[in-house]
Amino acid sequence: MKNTVLKSISATNFGPFNGTITFDMETSVPKGQIIDNHTFIAGDNQQFNKIAYIYGANGSGKSNFCKVILQIQRAIMLSPIRASNNPQLLDMLPLKDELAVQRNHFKFDVSGKERATSYSIQILIDDVLYTYSFSIAENYDVISEKLTKKKRRTEIILERTSPKFESITLKSELKSFQDNIHVVKNNALCLSMASFLNNKLATTIVATITNIQVVNMTAMRGLSNLSEETFSAEKKEEYLRILKSADPTLEDIQVEFNEKKVEKHSLDSDDLENRAVVLKSVRVDVKSTHSIYDNHKAVSQSELPFLQIESNGTIKLLDILPTIFDALSTGNILIVDEIENGLHPTVVKKMIELFYNPETNPHNAQLICTTHNILLINEAVQRDEVWLMDKNEYGESSMKHISDISGLRSYDKLGQKMIEGAFGAMPNIITNTQ
Repeated sequence: MKNTVLKSISATNFGPFNGTITFDMETSVPKGQIIDNHTFIAGDNQQFNKIAYIYGANGSGKSNFCKVILQIQRAIMLSPIRASNNPQLLDMLPLKDELAVQRNHFKFDVSGKERATSYSIQILIDDVLYTYSFSIAENYDVISEKLTKKKRRTEIILERTSPKFESITLKSELKSFQDNIHVVKNNALCLSMASFLNNKLATTIVATITNIQVVNMTAMRGLSNLSEETFSAEKKEEYLRILKSADPTLEDIQVEFNEKKVEKHSLDSDDLENRAVVLKSVRVDVKSTHSIYDNHKAVSQSELPFLQIESNGTIKLLDILPTIFDALSTGNILIVDEIENGLHPTVVKKMIELFYNPETNPHNAQLICTTHNILLINEAVQRDEVWLMDKNEYGESSMKHISDISGLRSYDKLGQKMIEGAFGAMPNIITNTQ
């Protein structure tokens, strides 16, 4: 298992971000203010936070920040498809829908469409810092692309200065891709194509970036994350312990996976000799066990359909838990938008504590969550774990580190200060007095 750490993410001219926003997981508070188990050491003796909270009003840009990593992942994964120029492939669903997604530039300035959209991500892989950045135009042409690595010194191993593959310079571990450089098209990322053709370093970096999990709690429906792989007997006990904190009457859950094969229509005659496509479909049947009482005395137990009897919050909790425990077991990076959606603050707190606890998080998985809940921002939170998102009257969102705010004292209670509106990132409530 490779040791992976997210250091930073930045974007320019994306969504509500007219200028550049930068988010960083490296610890910035003095050593004397670091809270036990909130950080870990990686790289060149650098200190990193396990958790970050992004706080802001509705419409401030929090969800769009989560979309930054999704856009980076989409650009990486779709590059080989764009480079293929295969009409049949380009017309396939859901690829067709993905390829149709427009570049999300800043819409509230006339220059937004003309300017490139830029992304940058810094990750540590086995204590080596890689910085990958690229800029794309309206037609998805790659304006620039760069990859550096830093162990003791910084080394440029990929540099591109125009859409043309002739502008690409490769060094070090990517040098072997030089013979295939011609496969890189104007609208395809060089790193993606190198990974597609099995360059070892490119494959490692691409896998690390695309494995970052992004979850939108408001969009979660049903139990789509349950599978035989994510629901072992050991994991079931962990899930049940947290589920019981949300619903004390819940005594047990039973999950059955029923596999069936569905035959689809034949493919075109030129494809796979017109053979039929057989897809596997898995139906998940979940039941919950509750006690039946007679005058407050338990007399029996009953198994009931989980989706019918349990609250939306409990259902949503069971749906997110496999993703959380997957991150914890692999040391992965997890981004959760509106982590408190449908869940009680005490349940959210238990989820967060899993990442702080070295016993449940032995591989230093990182959690980044957006939230409206000021209760999460309390004296138990390290000040450099908190980021604030604001939007001005021109539709521009900005991001700032709470530890960078002048006048903030080490003994100030962050939650109380935020309630008082001392840091901004609060909704503007307009009251009609007429």
